[in-house]
Amino acid sequence: MKTKAITFSCLLATVLFITLSCSKDDDGNDGTDDIALQEEILAQVATNVCEDSYIDMHAKAVALNEAITTLNGTTTDANLAAAQAAWRDIRTTWERTESWLFGPIDADEIDPRIDTWPVDFNDLDGILANGDELTEAYIDGLEESLKGFHPIEYLLWGENGNKTAAQFTDREKAYLSALGENLTKLSADVKDTWQNGYTQELANAGRGSSEFATRQEAFLQLVDAMAGICDEVANAKIKEPFDAADPTLEESPFAKNSFTDFKNNITGILLMYQGKFNTDGKGLEDLVRTHNLSLDAEIKANHAAAIAALDAFNVPFGEAITTRQSDIQNAMDKINALATTLEGKLNPFVLQYVR
Repeated sequence: MKTKAITFSCLLATVLFITLSCSKDDDGNDGTDDIALQEEILAQVATNVCEDSYIDMHAKAVALNEAITTLNGTTTDANLAAAQAAWRDIRTTWERTESWLFGPIDADEIDPRIDTWPVDFNDLDGILANGDELTEAYIDGLEESLKGFHPIEYLLWGENGNKTAAQFTDREKAYLSALGENLTKLSADVKDTWQNGYTQELANAGRGSSEFATRQEAFLQLVDAMAGICDEVANAKIKEPFDAADPTLEESPFAKNSFTDFKNNITGILLMYQGKFNTDGKGLEDLVRTHNLSLDAEIKANHAAAIAALDAFNVPFGEAITTRQSDIQNAMDKINALATTLEGKLNPFVLQYVR
């Protein structure tokens, strides 16, 4: 994620507070009967969604690093394809986790260290040309656009997306190896921070948590992250290359993976809302359905419409921004509509029912 533009409309939430209070699906409960459910939701989201996703991401980082090691040892097209598949695999997990981009991944600035784009070709070529030893520690000290997913993507696919194993240089292999080690280390850092305390900070919101003084703070953080990724996808990842008609600004151009990135970002919103990643559990959905079935239906309908809009493309994003402009605009509109529901209705719902 190149930018972290999180939208939180307190004024809009206040204005709509009364509207939600009068919803025909509202049972009039002030939330005091929901405390056990709210605590269960936070505990399961913390474990089943957040912590489990970073465990999964780290395992896939290890798998990618092993695939890179195999490729470097036996540089065949088959091993290159395996490394590319491993990159796509971890990319799926990472993009989904961007729907809960708070806590260690943000506070420790791991996000920009693994997912900044576009790749700085001039500086990258300078690294390949110099004689510095390419260790994990060296990579860790580089500027953000020279490490993480996208330099790995560039080295695995090449600028035009058709790189072959025979085209790898020894220097590229060394850089790729150090990049894989650094990504593995950073994914371990965020996993360990969740497992060693942050999971409990979220689970125990309002019960002695140093991060979340109230349950309401924790629930608002969840909604804010969900709305934030909508804003990031629609108004940065899609809009910036679209407005500039410049495919070099897209997120994952070398692997032609940008639309998949976007869909995984939006998929993550529903995973968070429903409280599941690899394991199904309690989520915001369970609280919303207790009080406001129409809001639950609206969130799911808007989410489905956003996914459908992204599924409408049969060409890469870099081509679609100039040949499928109306469809690109429709995708942005549908994602922004989902954000409006999350900010304008789910946020005030939390303000009403969670303390």
